[in-house]
Amino acid sequence: MRDTCLSNCEKNFIQKIVSQGHRLDGRNFNETRKLDISFGSEYGCCIVSLGETKILSEVTCEVAQPKQIRPNEGIIFINVELNPMAAPQFEANRQTDLTVYLVRLLEKCYKDSKCIDLESLCIVVEEKVWSLRINIKVLNHDGNLTECASIATLASIAHFRRPDFTRDGDRVIIHTLTEKDPIPTVLYHYPVCTTFALYSNDILLTDPNFLEESVCTSNTEEGINTAGGLLVLGMNQYREVCLLDLTGAAIYTSNIVHKALLSAADKCKKYVEIIKNAVAKDDNLRQKREKINFSDIITTEHMLALSRKDLNIQLKHYDVTELDEKDEEMFSDEDDIKPEPSKYDVVATVPNTAELKSKEGKSEWIEVSSDSGED
Repeated sequence: MRDTCLSNCEKNFIQKIVSQGHRLDGRNFNETRKLDISFGSEYGCCIVSLGETKILSEVTCEVAQPKQIRPNEGIIFINVELNPMAAPQFEANRQTDLTVYLVRLLEKCYKDSKCIDLESLCIVVEEKVWSLRINIKVLNHDGNLTECASIATLASIAHFRRPDFTRDGDRVIIHTLTEKDPIPTVLYHYPVCTTFALYSNDILLTDPNFLEESVCTSNTEEGINTAGGLLVLGMNQYREVCLLDLTGAAIYTSNIVHKALLSAADKCKKYVEIIKNAVAKDDNLRQKREKINFSDIITTEHMLALSRKDLNIQLKHYDVTELDEKDEEMFSDEDDIKPEPSKYDVVATVPNTAELKSKEGKSEWIEVSSDSGED
């Protein structure tokens, strides 16, 4: 993976505004970006947008042989894909340290926490079980991939339905969706990962973007800020900690962790409610036989979502009302200078059509023939 260059001016500017209590996009320290969840036509397929960070998650299943140490439990695989479409520093078909890091965090959050009932995935003990594969593809990287990937994983698992089966002696018949209704995945709890950016060992930024994450990691590597880093907390709706990961220097005070736990608990509860409401809404639409696919969410706004937008930065000692009053006083007198009409000829030619000629504020159309030799 090619490293992205971050200038010293950007680092110093972000550190300065954070120390003064501001963020580059105008959010508060404990404010997250807009979350949007959209499901596709197949069960277990969804697109999650957290601000400009967009991730596609898809769950598939197949019949496989169980592990010898767990003969009556199903199998879960998690795969993360990073390609140049997400960010220019990624390379196609190449595993990076970030990919391994995301896979390990998701496996700890969803496999080690035992949130999925693996025994319900068993078909025949010691012979056949369901193997679930969760494919996560990053569409756009604008920071906080862990939190967005966690929400996408949980939403796709909660939305997934596996085919039903019946046993006829030694035979196992797997039915299609038209023959029998699919079976949902059993979840004991709903864990979600949240990410915090640490600045100066006493400032926590919720849902950091790409620049804020880059400043934390670059300062930690260069030794500029010994307390900078990323703190990842995985919690469920019951306020139980499922994951705790710190990237960067050590935390010297326990107040930071306690503050992050309180904020993560509220965020996880809100995310779980959003995911449950989105799944319930999708089920109601499918029961009404309405067509569901990703084409409804692809609008002009979504097509231009990856383009850079102007940043809204509030300047100090800047009052809009005073500026408006000064403008009114400037143009209130009758003797103000008014723009005079143009005394120049403006000619715009269109081949084989007509020519617009403007002189002293008057416009007229002049026919131009194709045989004319005039310029």
